[in-house]
Amino acid sequence: MVAKSKKGTLTKQNIINAAKQLFYENGFVKTTLAEIARESGANKAMVSYYFGNKNNLALEVYNEYMVAMKVKTQNIIASQFPDSDLLLRTAIEYRLQNRNCNRNKGLNRFYHELCDSNIFMKTESASVGFIENINKTHKLGLSRVDVKALALANLSVVHGLHVARNEGFLDCSSEYLAETEIRLLLQSLKIDNELIENYIERSREIVDKIEISVGKNFKVL
Repeated sequence: MVAKSKKGTLTKQNIINAAKQLFYENGFVKTTLAEIARESGANKAMVSYYFGNKNNLALEVYNEYMVAMKVKTQNIIASQFPDSDLLLRTAIEYRLQNRNCNRNKGLNRFYHELCDSNIFMKTESASVGFIENINKTHKLGLSRVDVKALALANLSVVHGLHVARNEGFLDCSSEYLAETEIRLLLQSLKIDNELIENYIERSREIVDKIEISVGKNFKVL
């Protein structure tokens, strides 16, 4: 039973690794489940068994990248900038994500295609948890409905702006995009404007000192 469980875990991870490679090299849209199955050494039925469809598998790949990115970022902040509060850490993470997409074409294409396909709305629970954490930490007094609405609005804004810039409808730098996203998020949470500008300025200074990059197959370096 244990051997069977280990084999299943290995098969699932092989599928994820194959998906990372193909999504990175060819993008989300052009990659098929059949290609992922072939690359992983599994069959298509097994891929469907573990993930259901390509959208779910893509979210698994993206979430693995984001978790690795968040862990490394938070470790650096904790050791080098220990006085950073939750909102400053959030601003830093927004900036780093935009910088990563700007510097890594494979990540940018993958993220853009997921945004364009509206797949991220399925990660609503994570977005709600993110806003709820801010709500509790800063005692904003938001209701559950407020939290959910703001989480969905934030997803829509961030992904919409990214798609607009990639498609050429918004002519701006990656830094401008990040600062706009940060400002709109904090304004929606009714954070004081002077404090918002302080977070934007401090996060800019800190990010310039953080060395994080994304390599092949979305590996955080």
